[in-house]
Amino acid sequence: MKSNLLKSLFNKHIKQHLSITDLSCKNHLLYREVNTGLLKGFCFNSSGFAADQFEIVVFVMPLYVPKNFLALTFGYFLRSPNKRQWWQYEEGKLEQLGQDLAVVINQADKDLLSKINNAQDFYNYYKKDRKNTFRFFEAVSYSSAYAGLPDSTEILKDCLSFIKRKEDLNNSYVQEVYHNTEKLLDGNRKAILDEWEMETRKALKLLKR
Repeated sequence: MKSNLLKSLFNKHIKQHLSITDLSCKNHLLYREVNTGLLKGFCFNSSGFAADQFEIVVFVMPLYVPKNFLALTFGYFLRSPNKRQWWQYEEGKLEQLGQDLAVVINQADKDLLSKINNAQDFYNYYKKDRKNTFRFFEAVSYSSAYAGLPDSTEILKDCLSFIKRKEDLNNSYVQEVYHNTEKLLDGNRKAILDEWEMETRKALKLLKR
């Protein structure tokens, strides 16, 4: 969805129906201001086939995991009232659309966003899934370090072992994650994670603190 359409839809037809009072609208995002290392919100993606269709993903993104793009790994699609992934934007039905969107946004906030308010919450919520992929393990282990958990060293070491067993170390992205994890084990974790968070914030143009 075009950013100007989302902004208008949010301000005129969605916001008044929300139980969430601190969402900001920027480009294709509705998000909470970042203050605990996490970006939480809703991403509106336009269809490449129909200009009046869009999809919505609710997501939590740990900014201390270095990225130069918006990562929606930790989230899911919000379905329309007819259970479809794609929503329809129709000029004559914007009030109903706004109400329908507010319903699923409120529910997603209750089911996901309100449960993850800091790095330790993120760790607790996703630790059971960390062995799904190395990207999950990366985020879970870095969250343990960001939160300063007593066993974060062992969790980071487990992440390295998982990558060695499961992944191709010749892959450039896998190599980067592996070396970053080694860097956390050997260096000042808080300083490193704070630096990565700021770099990610700059890449996403989210610099307000």
